[in-house]
Amino acid sequence: MTNTLKLLLLGSVILAPSATFAQEDFIDDDLEDIVVTASRRPQNINETGASISVIAEEALERGQYSFVLDALQTLPGVTINQNGGFGGQATVSIRGAATAQTVILIDGVQMNDVSAPGGGFNFGTLDPAGIERIEVLKGPQAVLYGSDAIGGVVNIITKTGGGELAGSVFAEYGAYETFRGGATISGGSGAFGFNLSASAIKTDGISKAEEADGNTEADGHEAYTLRGRMTAQLSDAVDVEFFGSYADSETDTDSFGPVDGPDQAFSEDFLIGGRLHADLAGGNFINIFSVEYSGIDRASVSTFGSFPGKGRRFNLDYLGVYAFDDNWSLSAGAQHENVKAETASTKGFNIDSLFGLISYEKNGLNVSAGLRVDDHESFETTTNGQVRLSYNFADSDTRVFANWGEGFKAPSVFQLTYICTFCGLNEPNADLLPERSSAWEAGIAQNFMDDRGKISVTYFDQKITDLIDFSFTAGYDNIAAARLKGIEADFEITLSEIITVASNYTYTSAKDRDADTRLIRRPKHQFYAAVDIVLTEAFSSNISVTRNGAEIANYDWLTGNPVEIDAWTRIDLRAAYKVSEHIELYGRIDNLFDAQYQQIAGYGTPGISSYFGVRGTF
Repeated sequence: MTNTLKLLLLGSVILAPSATFAQEDFIDDDLEDIVVTASRRPQNINETGASISVIAEEALERGQYSFVLDALQTLPGVTINQNGGFGGQATVSIRGAATAQTVILIDGVQMNDVSAPGGGFNFGTLDPAGIERIEVLKGPQAVLYGSDAIGGVVNIITKTGGGELAGSVFAEYGAYETFRGGATISGGSGAFGFNLSASAIKTDGISKAEEADGNTEADGHEAYTLRGRMTAQLSDAVDVEFFGSYADSETDTDSFGPVDGPDQAFSEDFLIGGRLHADLAGGNFINIFSVEYSGIDRASVSTFGSFPGKGRRFNLDYLGVYAFDDNWSLSAGAQHENVKAETASTKGFNIDSLFGLISYEKNGLNVSAGLRVDDHESFETTTNGQVRLSYNFADSDTRVFANWGEGFKAPSVFQLTYICTFCGLNEPNADLLPERSSAWEAGIAQNFMDDRGKISVTYFDQKITDLIDFSFTAGYDNIAAARLKGIEADFEITLSEIITVASNYTYTSAKDRDADTRLIRRPKHQFYAAVDIVLTEAFSSNISVTRNGAEIANYDWLTGNPVEIDAWTRIDLRAAYKVSEHIELYGRIDNLFDAQYQQIAGYGTPGISSYFGVRGTF
């Protein structure tokens, strides 16, 4: 693509972008009333007292994202790393915490990979089709979400349906022979509603191993996803919902080095669940009963053989919310969780939990405090707490907040059962302990120019002890401690009916406290900005800039010296045109100026790429 054409496309953005689509403050009045992650119940986002970012359905659509991973990268405090793009293994870090220290939910069902060594989640294949919104809650969340929630929670909420039969369909084609398409249908009658969605992607991809290192073999990816949700109002006080999803993917991954090779990764994951809501005492006593089952079957195939993994998670959950009056409420519940992982044999454990959270809200003041007790069958009983405080100054439209919380992460099934035979061991490390954390944050959010502008700044500080790592003396062992601290700043302003500007910046200091060294794959500096200009209702476009600071890729095993990945900047362009009320044409250019960069050492990323599509509704 010539520089002249690039400049012409850039000029079209300045003439007609759309509404901001990827910021923490992209929250309309309706969405503010249905944020659920912070308290596990519907609540206005300004009343939660928590640090939470929301990506709305419109944001996902306007962003034209092929993967959820790309949408998450636009949020403050969130870092992504992927080995080669297009289905490659991908991690998400919140405020410097490891990806395995973050709980991933789809419709409230935890999807962390039970069979993975650390129990993390692979974001590399997650498709955004059929998703209503994504909520990202930052910092330790042990009270309501238990083990694994040291870094935070990513809650993905799929669409619901009801009313007249309606639907949508989309198809797009672009660089690297990439085709992606999908459809959604929803409807209902009276008290019944349903939503079904399906999507698929197939691409020749790029070489996972860096092309500049002489790797030229394209590594393809194909996947499809099915999602469904059904609701029924049984009475004025009782309703039920059933939900499920299934995803299947096949990805070429390249060989160890990394270098071109025939290696592949296969994955199937699923979830199924049901939930009953009962509003008693005139709506003052909300009861939610949940039954959930999820799992993953995966395999990595290489010249060395096939390495399978199979995990299952079963969860029974009760949450009750009682309002004593207009100000005081109590949320309390119980949970039983069983996880199993299968490699050479099947291993697993149970966790039984009780938790409670009391809240007070009046005249802009929001205070809550909670405790959780977890009985893990492999460890002693663990107790963790949290306190949240926020106050809204109505006269100045200012909100100040401060939070403190604890977290713990139990070792994964793999870590508890792994025997390091080449270390000379004949049994797992019996002394392995859970990771523990304590964190606090404080911040201020200010609206100005009659709510056309918003700015917020948050300072966070988290200490994690008994970090689990690998050693050649004990296998998996508690050998490190970490401190994660930094600042998040978020800004958005609507300058006129035509121009909207939004941006965020994150500074993160993530260090191994014992060795006084930086943790790998945590950039100190991250920046994202988007400019939108709207001239007509039909034509919209957006230009965004993503800046990722230098990272430590790893430490040389001989010298101990850090190996650094250079900082990189990428510019992306989106545009859409409504041909009619029900048909829209859209297109995007990713990496507009063909930046050459890596997210993980030795793995490439796509260069300049264009995609064009059409979507319709009925």
